[in-house]
Order: sequence, then C-alpha cells, then structure tokens
Amino acid sequence: MLRKGTLVGLILIVMMLIALPVFGAGGGQSNAPGTGSLADPLLRGRTIQVASWWANYDVNTYEPRSEGEARDLEMRRRLLRDNNMTMRILEISDWEGYFPLVVNNILSGNKNYHIYEVPANLAITLYKQGLLYAVSDSRAVNFANREPVAYQRPMYNGLVQDFMTFNGKQYGWQYGLPNDSWGQAMLYFNTRYLVEAGFDANYLYDLQRNNTWTWDAFFELCRRLTRDTTGDGIIDRYAIHMDDAREFIKGLVYANGGNFVAFDAQGRATSAINSPAVIEALNFYNRLVNEGFVMTTAEYDWGQNWTAFEDGRIAMTFDPEWRKGQMNANFEAGYVLPPRGPRQNQLRMDAMDNVYVIPNIFTAAEVDSILKAAEMWFTPTDTDWLQGHFWASRNLRDVTETVVMSRDARYLTLRDFALIPNYPFDDFIEEFRNGLGSTNPAQLIESWTPRFNAAIADFNR
Repeated sequence: MLRKGTLVGLILIVMMLIALPVFGAGGGQSNAPGTGSLADPLLRGRTIQVASWWANYDVNTYEPRSEGEARDLEMRRRLLRDNNMTMRILEISDWEGYFPLVVNNILSGNKNYHIYEVPANLAITLYKQGLLYAVSDSRAVNFANREPVAYQRPMYNGLVQDFMTFNGKQYGWQYGLPNDSWGQAMLYFNTRYLVEAGFDANYLYDLQRNNTWTWDAFFELCRRLTRDTTGDGIIDRYAIHMDDAREFIKGLVYANGGNFVAFDAQGRATSAINSPAVIEALNFYNRLVNEGFVMTTAEYDWGQNWTAFEDGRIAMTFDPEWRKGQMNANFEAGYVLPPRGPRQNQLRMDAMDNVYVIPNIFTAAEVDSILKAAEMWFTPTDTDWLQGHFWASRNLRDVTETVVMSRDARYLTLRDFALIPNYPFDDFIEEFRNGLGSTNPAQLIESWTPRFNAAIADFNR
C-alpha cells in the first residue's frame, strides 16, 4: 500500500495516462480485452512444468496480489482450458539442494520438468557440461522480439540472450526488461528514522534524482543515523549492518566503477578485482565499520541484517530488490540505488537475471511445444510493467524513480563474476567481512588471486 501522501500525485499521473493516445498492436500499451481463443496445436493436451528453487504457481491455488496479477491468472486459466493442458511452476528444492537435483534429473533422463529456472553461473555450468538444448534451433518463438504486446506476445531479455549465446547458438532465455529478476542490491532505509534525524522524508529520492547521492552524502547520513536513543552512552541504533556483506560490498564496488571480472571482445575473462576502484570500495567499507556506524557481529549469519532492519535496530540495509516483497505492510521504508563512489560521475549498479533453460533430453518437437507454452504463459496482460511493483512498495517514488532507473541501461553494469562458475565471491567477501574493519584489501586480494584465476581459467577453456 502506498503512503497517503502520494495519493494526489498518483491521481495526477492517472489523469495524464488517460489523456495519452492508445497505441495499437504495434507497440506501447494495449487495451486488448484478451477474450479470444488461446488454442494452439502445439499445446493440445500437454503438461508443462517449470522447476524453481523459490517459487510455486498453480492456477488453482494462486492468490493474486494486484489487479495485474489477477488478469495474468485469468489469462493463464484460459490458456490451460482452451488447450486442455496443465502448466505450473514448482519449487522442487531449497537453494542448497537445487543444482545437484537439476543435474541428476537431466542425467537420469527425468522428463517431469521441462524448464528449469537457474542463476546465470549455473546456467553456464549446465551449458559447459553439455546438458542444455540449443533453444535457438527452435522456430516456435522469436527470441529477438523486444516489443511486448498485451495478450499477444512477451518481450525477450537481450541481456540474457547475449550471455547465453555460445558459438552462434542460444541456450537460455528470460522475459521482460534486463535486470528484472529483483536480484540487484538496493539500499533500503527506514523513513521514520530519516525524519527523526532531521532529514526530509524525500531526502534520498531527491539526492538520487539530482545525481548528488554520493559516498560523502552516505557517510554523513550514517553518522547522523547512528544514535544513542536512550541516553545511556551506548549506541543502540546503528546506521547499517555488516551482513549481508556481499550485497553491501557489491553495491559499493559497482557504484565506484569497479568490476570483479572483465571480458574482452571474444568473451574471454580476466580478473579485475585488483583495481583502485575495488580497493577503494573495500577501504570505504572498513572506514564505515571503524567509525562505529555499522552493527558488527563476530559470526556471519545470512539474513540477520534484514531482521535487524525490520526490528528497528538499524536504519538502512543493502539487500536484493526481492526483499521489498517481504516487508511488513505497516513498515515505513523506501529504497534507492547504491550511492556513487568518487570514480563515478553517475549512479551505477549491477545487473543480472535468472535464466530459463531446457535440458537436452527433449526432442525438437517437444522443445517447440515447451517454448510456445512458456511464451503464452508469460505473455503480459498489460505492458505497463511498473504496475507489478506497486504492491511491494511503500512510496510512489520507489517505483516511478528507483525501479525505473534500475532498469535503465545508463545505470547498469553486468554482474560480471556471476557468469563465472565456481567464482569464490561469497568466500572472499566472508573472509574480508570477518576482519571487522581491519582486513587489508590489497593483501587479501593478493592471497586470493590464485583462486580467482583458477575459476576464470576454467571459464576460458
């Protein structure tokens, strides 16, 4: 639910949209009612199951969270009814067991699951193991389509198409705009704490809009948000938590123009972590810890930063965008892109999407049916893609400014290390974080260089 203060602005936007011309099927938003038949010979009587480690979706049980999701649900029900078919998304395992299960299913010839959703590095690992079908061999769908039409066709994600194409053949795909898997690091902030510290509720949005959201501004914010609220001389509210340090540090590195891995024109990778931009970001993290702005714990525990944020023990947290869908409905919080470092002239954040893949155990005819079913299932009922974010946001500017920027190529860079199977990112960050502000970045990078280079060498083979 949006805050009451945004109602007037929302009404004005709706009035402006009503005044705009309606576009036809060639582009833009479509008002097609979507009442025609969705029958297709490729789909008659089929059962299609999409495997996931995080989501379930069954038309018989799913509860829509917005009007847009209600329209999607009705279209999917009609798709299944018109073709006498079954299609669902199944959470077949938790994260820890997911990838081994996927590999085992493919190697054993298990055809119960037709599509697997996987992170980018796991998709590339499956390709390198020779376990994926070259989906570009099928002509059932057009992966080059970048123009969605409501009730007719989705757009395909060009970012995923690029990094999942090897030797001229495509082995994975995704729908929608680049960076729309809700996986990139945002900076969440407690709006009430911002106001209590003497800032306007729109302060961070204004900095972001004006390109003055910098490390200096972030440092001053941390200083004022770290407080002794009881007057006993002990800090009981910190600006931020050091966990999840992966998101915290990743946000700083990319925002300072840094990269962990670089790719040449032929797609070969080289290490880029030993660069001034990365070392500067790690030193800035240490400085925040040593200034006392960061809640520290001796042991890393994934997710405790988000718990501390919702409990009110910290005022901000770096976390993936999907966290916004978990926020308590009464929690006054917003989110912005990470602040830019001194080596950047504009905001910059990482971009990556999950990937859909089909195992190589299916025939060409089966793949045609699978791809066609998936395309129709993921066809949008409304090309106003922003509407899918309002249910998970507390402020209008979260969506109309932050989300819009996070899908704009001007502010995005590929999450490079995510393409390298077995790249030891998590382990490296954990060791750095465990120094509690005392780890020397250059020395640690030097000690980890053999492991970085080994993973990159395997990728380049």
